[in-house]
Amino acid sequence: MPYLCQQSYICFIYRLLFNIHKKEQFMKTLQIIKQDQDKTISLVEHETSHTKYIQKELNYYDKTLYQTLQKIKNPYLPKIFVIQESDNHLILIEEYIEGKTLDQQSFSKEQVKDIMHQLCECLDALHKLNPPIIHRDIKPENIIYHNNKVTLLDFGIARFLDSKKTKDTLILGSVGYAAPEQFGFQQSNPQTDIYALGKLMNYLLNGSLKHQNNIPFDLKQVILKATQLDYKNRYNSVKEMDLAIQQKLVIIPPLNNDTFKSKMISLAWIVFTLIIVVDMEPRETIKNSFINKLSCFVFIYFGLFLYYNKNLFHKHMSKLPWPVLYSFILFLFVCLDVWFFMWIDFLI
Repeated sequence: MPYLCQQSYICFIYRLLFNIHKKEQFMKTLQIIKQDQDKTISLVEHETSHTKYIQKELNYYDKTLYQTLQKIKNPYLPKIFVIQESDNHLILIEEYIEGKTLDQQSFSKEQVKDIMHQLCECLDALHKLNPPIIHRDIKPENIIYHNNKVTLLDFGIARFLDSKKTKDTLILGSVGYAAPEQFGFQQSNPQTDIYALGKLMNYLLNGSLKHQNNIPFDLKQVILKATQLDYKNRYNSVKEMDLAIQQKLVIIPPLNNDTFKSKMISLAWIVFTLIIVVDMEPRETIKNSFINKLSCFVFIYFGLFLYYNKNLFHKHMSKLPWPVLYSFILFLFVCLDVWFFMWIDFLI
């Protein structure tokens, strides 16, 4: 009897899987989610098991890419149960994921950091494949966040990285999230997804892609680096970007970034102006006052420079504990400024 029961169970599973393959007979369409010239995405239900699935009929596709996704075990991707090619289109039966997409929710700073961490882990696994898979369409509408878990959807324009090509042959991507190289300038690469992650984080923190007014300084620097126009100036990997987001790696703001330079100069200049106006001592000449205040300006500017670029030290001294590293930066700052003030006194 146990043997017969086991056989019956195996037969039932086989019939169920067979029925999924014969989708036109055993799948009932509940809702057409999206339909255009490239694809039709439907929510379907198996008539016997009443299990819900996502059914995709693709006219533009890379079958090998979906076969690769089916084989890998990535907890942040929906499972692919069936891949069937028929009449110049591809039919997929995927796991149905419950929940709302990111554009339908709002998040705290800590939730955004958690979402970005999960996405970085997901993409890190894809980028480490041989050849790497580049998603190329990361945006809020393609990501579900439910019960603190991220699921990345829609690999419709994803592709394998081709080291022989110098640029993309087709211009594909979502405006606002697509990197410059997706518009035919260069080939899509892992930094293409990093650019989209930066734009996504901007949207999640601010509710908009246009400005960064409400974004904390540390995460704003991550966004600035991730969304550099030249992909070579972005993070080397999503792993590196994740470390910066979680503040396990200090961020290097681009030194050629106008916002970074203007903020440093503006702050130091305001302090300098206030000091030269309200702090001129009796019998002090304008020349001496100017030199004194100029030294204060340089002192403040140099301090800001060291603070915002502290990871320049961390890059070459990564094995040092944080207290030791910051103590070293403080010591260097004090020594240089003491020398500078001695030089100023000599001039006066």
